[in-house]
Amino acid sequence: MVFVRAFRVAAVCALPVLLFICRVSASTGRSREITNIHFENVTQTTVDVVWNTVHPSTSQVLIARDTNYEPERWTPVTADGALVTTHHVTVDHLLPYNQPVGDGQYYIYVTSVDSHGEMSTAPGPQTGDGKNPLLSMRTLPTDASAAPSFKLYTLGPNEVFAGSDMYFMVQSVLISGPVGKLYIYNQDGYNNGSDGVVKHEGATGKKGTTDTISVHFSCAWSNPTALDRNEQSLDRLRNLGFCNNGNNNSRDLTFRLRTQPNTIPGKYSVTFTLETNGQQQTATYEFIVLPPPTAPLRPQLTITKIPGLSTWEKQLVEMGDKWCAYRDQQNAAGNFVDNWGWSGDAWFYDGGRVFESIDSYTAAAGHPNHAHWQHCALTILAPYANYQTANNGAIAVYSMFTYGMAMNYLRTHSQVMRQAINILATVSPTHVSCGSVDIWGIRENAYRSNVWMSNEMLGAPRSPLLQRNIDKLMGNLNIFANGQFASVHPFMIGLAMETLIHWYELNLAEGHPDYRVLPVIKGALDRLWRDNWLPGQKMLDYNRLALPPRRDPVMTTLNNLVSVNYAWYWQQTGDPDALARGDLLFAHAFDSPGGYGSSGKQFSQEYEFSFDFVRYRQGLATSTVAPENNPFSGPYADTDPPISEKVNCDRNYYPGCKPGTIGSTTATIFWNTYKPATTQLIYGKTTAYGQNSDLDKTMVLSHTVNLTHLQPGNTYHFRTRSVDSAGNVGSMHDLSFTTLPGETSGSQAPQDQIR
Repeated sequence: MVFVRAFRVAAVCALPVLLFICRVSASTGRSREITNIHFENVTQTTVDVVWNTVHPSTSQVLIARDTNYEPERWTPVTADGALVTTHHVTVDHLLPYNQPVGDGQYYIYVTSVDSHGEMSTAPGPQTGDGKNPLLSMRTLPTDASAAPSFKLYTLGPNEVFAGSDMYFMVQSVLISGPVGKLYIYNQDGYNNGSDGVVKHEGATGKKGTTDTISVHFSCAWSNPTALDRNEQSLDRLRNLGFCNNGNNNSRDLTFRLRTQPNTIPGKYSVTFTLETNGQQQTATYEFIVLPPPTAPLRPQLTITKIPGLSTWEKQLVEMGDKWCAYRDQQNAAGNFVDNWGWSGDAWFYDGGRVFESIDSYTAAAGHPNHAHWQHCALTILAPYANYQTANNGAIAVYSMFTYGMAMNYLRTHSQVMRQAINILATVSPTHVSCGSVDIWGIRENAYRSNVWMSNEMLGAPRSPLLQRNIDKLMGNLNIFANGQFASVHPFMIGLAMETLIHWYELNLAEGHPDYRVLPVIKGALDRLWRDNWLPGQKMLDYNRLALPPRRDPVMTTLNNLVSVNYAWYWQQTGDPDALARGDLLFAHAFDSPGGYGSSGKQFSQEYEFSFDFVRYRQGLATSTVAPENNPFSGPYADTDPPISEKVNCDRNYYPGCKPGTIGSTTATIFWNTYKPATTQLIYGKTTAYGQNSDLDKTMVLSHTVNLTHLQPGNTYHFRTRSVDSAGNVGSMHDLSFTTLPGETSGSQAPQDQIR
């Protein structure tokens, strides 16, 4: 069965229980071609979508995950080819509506193609004004008063190499009955890998060694030790409530299939049984065991000219200068990037790694400018690393970038870089994650793995959960490569493959290469080119499920998040198709300067991986992040200002300000800096300021200034000013507060008085 991920989204239209009618016109195709879209026969897991067209045409429904226009599947997968004017499509495999967790809320639009091939859609897709007029629908909630009933959905890869692990996911869908405990039947005893029955499905009748495949229920999201015994209860009818609140209410459960090197290749199935409310459901999951992969034959490579290289080299200097200067300008204005939540700057997609690579590449080309590029790297890496150490790595997984810090540590032996990586790897909230089977988690699987691998590269022991995340990452790519219907952006496939390249190089350096990486990457590369390459635009699409397909040229900015993987596969195997495809992506990565020219994020997307593209295309075997490519050269000059941390200030967030005690004639202002610095405030009744607090030359991280002799009922503007030991000045942008009226000095200000 198909697994369905629910998303937490806001409502667009109300939906009565059984019927909803929305009168809309087609947003693409003929005007008013599509009318009378409505929902009928809504249940906990299904809905009938009905509409009319003027001309006889086909029928298909697109289900989007939110109002940002991200279709996740088509129903049916192939449009119903019957040419009709009244259309009726049943959408199934949905989840019951559950408002607290966001289940059961869906967004749709419909598409029909007439006999002349003209497509009309309504109410989506995205309109010219950038809006996404999708229809909202909700399934029925679980009927707690009815007789108990539940379903099982499954999702996962369909192939595993002998001697490896494969993970698949099961979702328990409670249709009716009370929320309660969920159990799994264990066949032969506690903690022995017998949570299901494996059967060989070979058509020839050849009996497989099913005893070499174990079935183990695994915690879905976290396990601090990675030990199997921490995922097991002691009874044979095992209560899954011990693991991530496992119950019968649409919870994600994970199963591990562990094969042995002597497992006979072929087709297998595993049958498992879950129980809740006295009801049982048995499901079967099919998979194929492949022979263990072997080492690739080393090819005789012919190194040719890289198309587009001169443009790439020109832009790396010009754009590098631009986005480095932009960060300096923002720092001077007091607009600090310090909580790492805004992704429009060059720090996102590891700008520190980019600037370290520019430093090396320009020096090797005979144009060294070390002081400049090292400064550019530090303006990103120093505050980022210090933020991780100060906050125990509490940062979103999609903002975890460790290779730039690792490169800096190797070059400078900066302990804060080493410490920040280790904190992210061993202390951060996600360091206990077992990874996601669902392909929507592919980026997070990749980034967590990068954190652990960069920590290991610097000498730390291997994380016990790294292997699980890698196995699930390979499963994500298998889901994609084998055509299971899942919408995932091509650039995320690129991120995943690049992580597997680092995994391969790390293990090769340690003497135990994982040869699964090559066929897994090959499958993903072929699928990308078959389904996502747009030959007219010379780019990969952003979401192939969007109908009509989007042709947004700015997506060429993402070419270089994928090109590196084609170059690496060619370098490993000599595959001419990989060479040609990677070159096309790289050569056209700069076709849309409006993207990388106006977004620091897109600049970093162009260059985070593309230095490795160039290395692999030149026949070199290792990444720019490898230790041998980052020799120690001594500390960098301290040229980064003491940036203020973002702290909660009354009801909003302002850099460097804590709620102060505001009276009629006094005010107390607090702020923190990520490195020791002096303390001073400039202030006044206008943005010209005109007054300074006394300078406290003590080098501290936490700063406090008490202002006196203020006038009651007046608004004061202020900026913090801190200077570090190297003379770098950090001055926060303009903020303001209003003193209380009258003689109430020292009383607490209302919550909105610091601006």
